[in-house]
Amino acid sequence: MALLGTVAGFATFGVAARGVALTIQRRPISSGFVGYGISAVALGSVGYLVHGIEMRQNELLKERKDVLTANRARRLAAEEA
Repeated sequence: MALLGTVAGFATFGVAARGVALTIQRRPISSGFVGYGISAVALGSVGYLVHGIEMRQNELLKERKDVLTANRARRLAAEEA
């Protein structure tokens, strides 16, 4: 479900950015519906990539935390002995 939320969020941002760009250019917001689709797909794919990066970083953080916890337990056991 998090993947869908990330992709949908980025795609929504792309559509909103397209609307703002047309507003800055003082063009009608309803012109160029293809541009909305392109921006939604482009930023939706960025959202997919960001989700993958986030998952890999979470795995690396978990592994690092396990290593640090093991080192702490070893150090405490050495201090007690």
